[in-house]
Amino acid sequence: MSSTVSNVIAPHPRPWSIRGLRRLAPVVAVVLGVGLTACAPPSNPGASETSPESSPSAPATTAGDVVAWASGAEWSFAPDGLQTPFPVAFTDGAAVDDSGRTYELGDGVEADADGDGVIDVAIPVTQHDGNGVLRLWYVWLGVDRPGEGEPAAEQVVYPIARMSRCGDVVNDVAAVDGGYRIDQVLRLPFDTTDCASGGTGQQVREVHVERIDGVAYPIQTAPIPAWGGVCPRSEWMDGLIDEEVDARAAPPASAPQVIAPGEAVSLYELPDAPLLTADGTRFFGFQTEEIMAHGSTTSDKLTHCAFAG
Repeated sequence: MSSTVSNVIAPHPRPWSIRGLRRLAPVVAVVLGVGLTACAPPSNPGASETSPESSPSAPATTAGDVVAWASGAEWSFAPDGLQTPFPVAFTDGAAVDDSGRTYELGDGVEADADGDGVIDVAIPVTQHDGNGVLRLWYVWLGVDRPGEGEPAAEQVVYPIARMSRCGDVVNDVAAVDGGYRIDQVLRLPFDTTDCASGGTGQQVREVHVERIDGVAYPIQTAPIPAWGGVCPRSEWMDGLIDEEVDARAAPPASAPQVIAPGEAVSLYELPDAPLLTADGTRFFGFQTEEIMAHGSTTSDKLTHCAFAG
């Protein structure tokens, strides 16, 4: 990645454009309407006009529907991807909050992140606060064939990636089978490079979305099972070996376990994350035995996150 990208967050091309989709939607609707009219079978005078067979079903939700809805919806925005969230109301993909900070939506990436057969879209939102720039990627889950006036998508309020000036850099968010692959470079506690040079913690991980106790959470599936949202680095990297930790992939007690019983792991304290710990749940970093065996330089870059308590 060039030094320019590390220092100033630049637009990132994506398969779906917020404004582009909004402009194209009416055209697509007209084309589809013409096609359906031209291909419709001859009418049957004897058929009931109110029969189920003659009532057209709602069209399947598309990535364009999801993006169009999100571009005019109220978002939940968590500073740094971990702090207490607040609402931000968007109009045509842009917003201004009460403090004068501006927000803009980037191009989304479509995938079926939760495996329900309905298109979902990961959309980056960039906050500009003076010289500060923060970009978070949120997944919006498509709603299957919503009725008129009903939401076409639901926001997963836990971002899956973050990028900031003099902080972490996201090279790419791409669709994979069942979710997203995130290619990122983390700024580690011992990095001494300047802002333009970026960090040294190269990491690629894959995430999907699971509903646990009715709430949608991002869950990491590769390189190992873990929390799929923003996972910060420990400020000290001074771990404690534990063989009895109860580690989960998400805050609820019913979330999947990510560490096998009796497996030795190294645990790390993390910065405060009220978005994730408001109910008293413990949020921590960990390294498995396999990761630790690769040596300190590699293992520092491959710390993952989980919950307990």
